[in-house]
Amino acid sequence: MARSIAEIKKTMTDRFMEDNTLREAYGITGEDATWENTFSTVSIENILIYIVAACAYALEVMLDAHKQDVDERIAQSIVPTVRWYHAQALAFQYGDALEYDEQTHAFRYPVPDTAKQVVKYCAVQDAGNTIQILVSGQENNLPTPLSEDVLTAFKSYMNSVKIAGVFLSIRSLPADKIKISVKVYYDPQILTSDGTRIDGGGKPVEDAINAYLAGIVYGGTFNKTKCVDAIQNVQGVTDVELGTVQTKTSTGSYTVVTGNNYTAESGCFIAEDLSNTVSYVVQN
Repeated sequence: MARSIAEIKKTMTDRFMEDNTLREAYGITGEDATWENTFSTVSIENILIYIVAACAYALEVMLDAHKQDVDERIAQSIVPTVRWYHAQALAFQYGDALEYDEQTHAFRYPVPDTAKQVVKYCAVQDAGNTIQILVSGQENNLPTPLSEDVLTAFKSYMNSVKIAGVFLSIRSLPADKIKISVKVYYDPQILTSDGTRIDGGGKPVEDAINAYLAGIVYGGTFNKTKCVDAIQNVQGVTDVELGTVQTKTSTGSYTVVTGNNYTAESGCFIAEDLSNTVSYVVQN
């Protein structure tokens, strides 16, 4: 932001009065000497410094105007990064029509309305010549696939806001099911033989597994080590032996996860049959 002429002039006069060579040349002595009590307002020095300050002020004003113009042009420009597509997907408003903005040459909603933004989860991947977009709504704080009507409207919306020439692959799928076979060694003073907490009830091991799965970023990866860590953090658990981990998509059958990681086709996971896949053994 441009400084005032007075501010610029004061900066110059302060530096003038601090310069020992100039003070000696003008015969300025005493610590209480200031510009105002040393030079007259009509002195040539005061007039010259005022002119320079006025020129500097004019330059700063022009630079401010230039910066504002550049910022506005940047704001109007579309930078089609993965993050940009992610933001556009979450901004979708079901039931509202887009309007073309002549100033920015882009489609936008005239009034943002978060109540109509039904896409709550989104993962975007740049696959070279295609942008892959995975989206879900939300029900009971869990990802849920968009209905056919909503998905059709969303695809139309994304095809309107996307960059010309870019191909989009858009999907919304039911959560991948995951079966986690695990042997949990427990302290019988804290947990019962079926994993129920003695003090307060509930099944903390199953809760920990579900919390870990819910905490995986949408479109992220299940990690066996992190799952074991989540179980080991449960009070009363003394050791953990992870067995097989099996997953399946909404249209497939269960397959064993052979490595340490698995990325859900749907972008999210739901544990299945934990009451039977988690076994408890008293720690001797």
